[in-house]
Amino acid sequence: MEPLLEEVMSYITGVLETRREEFSGFSVCPFVKADRIADQLFLKVYDNEKQSFLSVVGEFIKSGKRSALLAQINGDVPGDETSGYQNFINMLLDEAGYGNIGSLCFNPKDELDIDGYNPRSLAPCFLINLAYKKDLSKGHRALKRTNYYDNMPKKYLNYLGVKK
Repeated sequence: MEPLLEEVMSYITGVLETRREEFSGFSVCPFVKADRIADQLFLKVYDNEKQSFLSVVGEFIKSGKRSALLAQINGDVPGDETSGYQNFINMLLDEAGYGNIGSLCFNPKDELDIDGYNPRSLAPCFLINLAYKKDLSKGHRALKRTNYYDNMPKKYLNYLGVKK
């Protein structure tokens, strides 16, 4: 495995899969472990100077996997522009006919924390998560029935589009 993908895997297992009190005892990302264990997580280093984003999306779709995590190695995105970049990716997916796929971006420059804990700041690089919207919606509905969001400040909830 490529060194950067090893770092991404360490981030997944050491940060995203770790249960935290800030997330009411849930893992930071409660769904990534199941995809990783079932070999349903597509991992790739994405260099936007060498490959188009939509060609990488095509690779993800052809893989037949449930979700993807792309390590974007260039294109410095300031923390206050992560949301706009994510919106741009989602618009691009829609316009290209991939409206059934949604993206979530994890920027180490993001300043979103819960009681001082910022899991995004621990990411080895800018990460783009791709997943089918039906799975994202199902997961969101499941989490809303729990106390997962209880400790999140309003800024974090707004960023995630969660209404309480």
